[in-house]
Amino acid sequence: MENNVRLDYFLQKHIAANLSDQEKLQLMQLLDDPGQLKIWNELIGELYQKNAGDEAGFQAEEVVKLIHFILHHSHQDNENAVAPDDLLAAAGEIPADSHTAVAPPATRRIHLLKTTWFRYAAAVLMLVFAGGYLYYNHTPKQEIASIIHPVQLPNDVLPGSEKAMLTLSSGKKIALDSSTSETINDGDLGINNKNGTLTYGKSAVVSYNTLSTPKGGQYKLTLPDGTNVLLNAASSITYPTSFQGNARAVSITGEAYFEVTRDPSKPFTVKTYKDEIVVLGTSFNVNSYTDEPDVKTSLLEGSVHVNNIVLKPGEACRSGKITTTDLDQDLAWKNGVFNFHHVKLTDAMRQLSRWYDVDVRYEGKHTDVEFGGEISRKLTLNQVLSGLQDKDVHFNLKGRTLTVIQ
Repeated sequence: MENNVRLDYFLQKHIAANLSDQEKLQLMQLLDDPGQLKIWNELIGELYQKNAGDEAGFQAEEVVKLIHFILHHSHQDNENAVAPDDLLAAAGEIPADSHTAVAPPATRRIHLLKTTWFRYAAAVLMLVFAGGYLYYNHTPKQEIASIIHPVQLPNDVLPGSEKAMLTLSSGKKIALDSSTSETINDGDLGINNKNGTLTYGKSAVVSYNTLSTPKGGQYKLTLPDGTNVLLNAASSITYPTSFQGNARAVSITGEAYFEVTRDPSKPFTVKTYKDEIVVLGTSFNVNSYTDEPDVKTSLLEGSVHVNNIVLKPGEACRSGKITTTDLDQDLAWKNGVFNFHHVKLTDAMRQLSRWYDVDVRYEGKHTDVEFGGEISRKLTLNQVLSGLQDKDVHFNLKGRTLTVIQ
């Protein structure tokens, strides 16, 4: 019981991002101890019961198989790797000495209407193991594949990182990354570049700079008024080095998340190729990639006007229409994950193409199936594709060309 309480305590602190370094070590030791598997399974089961209620069918064996999948890939070079039957025995599903085979994944599925417990459990597992998780969804009923098979690729691609190009008012271009700490001079203006963030102080110098990220890059920017901007991959923002008069205006391409410093006397305007967003002080995301169906502005807090349409927190504007939106999904990139809940194959591939700087092509019937779940953007492309792999969808990576085969 003491270990049960300790493990639950550490898991809760991990989810709240409050673990100290010493506590992280203790949690890793607990989760890596085969003797704790039964407690682990019980806690995950309790999370499921609390969040899914009676609407969904649950089989403990499926959770055990998920745990085994992650354990296998974290210990595949370890001679003491835990066997599937040991996991089932630890969960109380089969006798300890039994060698009953686990049913093939295609014949065993978890049926969930709510997935909070699954996301919670996966977040815990991600702390310890390098792999990620995804579940594959073919139907509106959210039928989740019970186990994921890894893709064996001959090469791999590292995830994106903090890198960008700054274009000064003179036209001079300066490459930026998180490894450099420097002061950049644009005439009499000093710009601080440190830890992947470009910072402008208050100045009377009015000129225009452009910060742009390549595929596989992202970067942070603090504007002269204190407004914070995070640029996603393959994006850009053009802005003045000082906000004079009674307005603040910038223009963007691609995707950016804004935390605008409030100033009622100076509205803040963001211009895309299609929309104009006006705010006083708020937090919002703008997705304006030209290869996406339309520009989408999602509001986290405050209030914004999109082409004179007023949004409230939790709403988004797309094609001149206001809809409720999934902010976890819209802001997933900012939080370091891919959120593929109800995301179609081609939409997911566009995200991967931008973050891993690969070209995507398709072979076969090209059915636009639907995925679900979350996976870290810190994983390599190989690891992400391992989670997306399914009996009906396969991947082949050669150099920077990713082929999707159906």
